[in-house]
Amino acid sequence: MYKIFINNEEVVCESSFDIEEELSNPSSIVLSKVYPKSWKGTNKLLTNYYFPQDYSKCKILKNNELYFIGIVKNSADMVIDPRKPHYCSLQVLDFTSLLSEGDTLDYVITNKTVKQAIEQVVGSVKKYGFILGNININDEYNTVIGAYSTNEKAPYDVLQYLALISQSKWSTRVVDESTVAIDFIDYNLETVQGTIDNTVSYFENNRIMDINYSYSTSDYRNKQIITSEEIEGNVTQYQSLRANGYDTSFTLEQKISKISDIKIDNISQVVLTKGEYDLGLECDFYYEKKSNTINSVETISNGKIINVSYLPIVTGREVSSSATEISRIRSNLNIDGTISRYENRSDATSNVELNAIANSYIKYNSKPAIELTITSKKDFLKLGKIYSYSPFKELSGNYLVAKKVTSVLQAGSFIQTNYEYTLNNTFNTENEINFFDNQRAKNVGNIEEGSFITRNIDI
Repeated sequence: MYKIFINNEEVVCESSFDIEEELSNPSSIVLSKVYPKSWKGTNKLLTNYYFPQDYSKCKILKNNELYFIGIVKNSADMVIDPRKPHYCSLQVLDFTSLLSEGDTLDYVITNKTVKQAIEQVVGSVKKYGFILGNININDEYNTVIGAYSTNEKAPYDVLQYLALISQSKWSTRVVDESTVAIDFIDYNLETVQGTIDNTVSYFENNRIMDINYSYSTSDYRNKQIITSEEIEGNVTQYQSLRANGYDTSFTLEQKISKISDIKIDNISQVVLTKGEYDLGLECDFYYEKKSNTINSVETISNGKIINVSYLPIVTGREVSSSATEISRIRSNLNIDGTISRYENRSDATSNVELNAIANSYIKYNSKPAIELTITSKKDFLKLGKIYSYSPFKELSGNYLVAKKVTSVLQAGSFIQTNYEYTLNNTFNTENEINFFDNQRAKNVGNIEEGSFITRNIDI
C-alpha cells in the first residue's frame, strides 16, 4: 500500500501515478487530483481549496517504509470553479534539484586531489542535507587539481567537472527523509550485480512482460579534440619594461597565470594579487590573474627597467582517440574511420585535466550507445547497479540501470505495480533533456543571457 504525505499531511490522488527515478537527473513524480485525505467523506472538496506551498516536502511510503522523498515544485490544473471538486495537480522533484538551484560555491579549489575536492564540494552542500557517499574512482585519475574556480557555479556544475577529470560518473541516493548521499563511481571498477538471462524460465520467474533494445550514435566519437584558452603555462616568460615616469600600469605580452618575480635594479619587488592588495596588504606591484597588466603602487622613475618573470595563460589542446574503433569503421566503410568531436572549454586549467576530459569522452562515448528497456511486474533490478546481458554477440556486455519507472495503480485495497527499467552500455546517467544545463560546467561562471559556449555537436 502506497501512502503520500505533503508536509506530513496525508493526501490522496488519482488512482494511477508514475514514480520516475534517475541517477543524476532529479527523480520526479506527477500527482493528479490531489487533496487531503481528511476531506474524504465531507463536502470540503467543494467548499475548501487545497493549496500546498511550493518547496513543500513530499514523501511516499510503501508498506510504511520510505520509497520516495522530494519537493513540490510546480502545480497545475488548480480547480477553482465553485461547482466542481477543487483538485490540484503537482509535480514533485527529488532533492537533487537543489544542487542546481542552491547557493553557488564561489571559491577556488586549489592543490587538492579529486577525492579531496569532492569532499570539499559535498561539505559545501551539507546544509541542504547532502553527505559524502561511496567514492570508487581509479587512483590513476585521483590527481591533484592545481586551481579550479567555482565562481558563480552551482554545485551540480562542479560535480560534473570532477566526474569528467576522474573518468567516473556521479549520482545521488536517498538515505533517509533528511539525507541524500552523493556517490562517485567508475563503473568499470564496480562488481557486476547479476546476469539477465535470455531464457523463458528467467523471464517467467521475474515476470518480464517485454524487453527491447535500440542503439544510437548521436553522441559517438572515436577521436576527441579538446581546447582551452585558460591553461596555466609551465614555462616561465621573461619580459623587460621601461618606465616613463608617470604610468603605473604596464602591459605584458601574455595573460598572467602567476608572477614569479619583478626586479628593478636587480632588487626583487614585493608582488601581490589584486585581491590581496584590495585587502590592504602592502606591496610594490599587484596583478590580476588572466589579465596581461601589472600595476605599480608608486610611480617608477623615468628610464628604469622593470624585469618581470611570470607564468602565462596559454591555449591548450589535447587529443584522445580509439585506434580500435577507427579501424572498425574503416573496415566497415572502406574509407577513413575517424569520427571526431571538437569542444572548447574554459574550466580546465592544465593540460593534464584537459587530457583527462578528452580520455573520459573516449572511454564512455567511443562505442554505439545501446539502450535496453525492460518492463516487468516484479521489482527485480536495482537502480545504479550493473548487470551482464548476452542474448547474442552484438548485445553482449555490461549494462547500467540508469532509470526506473514505477507505475502504480491503486484503488482501495487493490494495488497493481509495473516496473520499467532503462539500461545502457555506456554508463550514461543523463537523459537528453536534462533539468540542469550541464554546459555551464564548461564555462568560468554560469551562462548568462547573451552568453554561449562553443561546442561542435551533431544535430
